[in-house]
Amino acid sequence: MSLDSIVVRWALVLSVAVLLQVTVVSRLSVFGVHPDLILLIAVVAGLTGGPTRGAIVGFAAGCCADAYLSSRFGVSALAFTLTGYSAGVAGDTVVRPATPIWMGLAGGLSAAGVLLYAALGHLLGASTLADPNLLAIIGIVSVVNALLVVPAMSVARWADQNGSVVRIR
Repeated sequence: MSLDSIVVRWALVLSVAVLLQVTVVSRLSVFGVHPDLILLIAVVAGLTGGPTRGAIVGFAAGCCADAYLSSRFGVSALAFTLTGYSAGVAGDTVVRPATPIWMGLAGGLSAAGVLLYAALGHLLGASTLADPNLLAIIGIVSVVNALLVVPAMSVARWADQNGSVVRIR
């Protein structure tokens, strides 16, 4: 499969994720917190495609998230790039892929991504680390992303369409 078709597939996946995030998911809230599908896309890109794919898709996902967030532009891009890269490193270390392992990795990496976003925002003058809802945000985003990782990885495997992608049992 050519690089052009992989880029087009990932652009389509990311576009659908952003559309779902802005129109549907942002209206669903648990304790005033909504899930983050865009962060999930960065995580599964890394888990299925490795560190480079995770960083590239994470950067694109972060730029899309920054386009509709009211925070400083680039905070999500940096946080999602680092999270996607970390997901790729973590995914490459998994010897026996199984659903509980992917769920744990997705939950942990999503929690780290939210915390990284809050820390970077705090460094740039926002009071994101002092947000009283930060623990709720971390918990809800990580649990939802852990529950959605299996279908999201299927979408990521479709977007990659190469023989080196991991299979979920």
